[in-house]
Amino acid sequence: TSESLRFLVDLLTAEGYRVRPTQDPKMALESATYNPPDLILTDVRMPGMDGFELCRRLKSDNRTSGLPVIFVSALQNLKDKMLGFEAGGVDFISKPIQREEVLARVSSQLELFRIRKHLEAQTRELSEANRKLTELDRLKSMFIASMSHELRTPLNSIIGFTGITLEGLSGEINDEQKDNLDRANRAGLHLLELITDIIDISKIEAGRIDVFVNEFNLFDLVKDAESVIRPELDKKGLSLTIDLAPGIDLVTDKKRLLQCLINFFSNAVKFSEEGEIVIQAAHENGDVEILVSDQGIGIKESDIPRLFTAFERLENHLRVKAGGTGLGLYLTKKIATELLQGSVFVHSRFGRGSTFGVRIPRTINGPLAASAIQEEGI
Repeated sequence: TSESLRFLVDLLTAEGYRVRPTQDPKMALESATYNPPDLILTDVRMPGMDGFELCRRLKSDNRTSGLPVIFVSALQNLKDKMLGFEAGGVDFISKPIQREEVLARVSSQLELFRIRKHLEAQTRELSEANRKLTELDRLKSMFIASMSHELRTPLNSIIGFTGITLEGLSGEINDEQKDNLDRANRAGLHLLELITDIIDISKIEAGRIDVFVNEFNLFDLVKDAESVIRPELDKKGLSLTIDLAPGIDLVTDKKRLLQCLINFFSNAVKFSEEGEIVIQAAHENGDVEILVSDQGIGIKESDIPRLFTAFERLENHLRVKAGGTGLGLYLTKKIATELLQGSVFVHSRFGRGSTFGVRIPRTINGPLAASAIQEEGI
């Protein structure tokens, strides 16, 4: 009624609200469509279009579908109120209109509306941020693909030609030239190792690395790892003992597990000045646990939490001589946990040696076992 409308306009205006009143539901619909308010109060009984129909039309239009609608009505029947909620209304104000009720319901619905608009804005911001992250991931993959070729190719040439010259295949060289070339060759090998580790880590983190499942015997894999580190073992006079439980057959990624073992072996050799390196393996409730132990310099207890983080190289008297990228253990953890579905661990006593271990399922479960994950363009 016009009396109710005047009462609401005067009340809300006095409280500081801006009000656009109308007694024509079609005009109200048009006004809300082209200049949406924050809240609509509508009587239920109106000429030409009742409040429920007005609400339904507002909710069917994307421009006004989110507007909260409060019905002002003398209806007390539960069925009528259910019709209002089914039409999309959020609340009812009963007639005769009470000042306190109006202000309480209007204030609460406006606050809820503000909260919802804020959440919608945050959702849009998150959606945009996610789009940007997706684009960054695409650019990262392109960068990895480019670096894989653009950096490795010239480095392989540097390493190859310096190696040929060092072997005397291009003619005799004096001691000073040999020393310079040897330094260049070792620097090239170190840089290639660093680039390879960074590219592998980037691929794993981007979910774009090959995982090929093979069936193989662990003893054969250990012998492959031994052949890689044998020159360093012999150079330092270290012995190697292989103590594996018989018949350990695995169905997992042979290449990636070999990478983990070589990293463990390499660490054991680097930080041992004498003694024995032991590799052990046993069945553990469907898993296989592989341990690489040394009698080297060991690790301080306070340093152990830093071991599997990127670019960590602990301070010790072998640090410079041992070399390394500071990425080997970090990469090993990434491979073991994210590709081989296992875990890594370490036990050490400072000055007495260390044991590094990896525990993985004998058979990889899930989608990795079904097929290889193919890299796209890498």
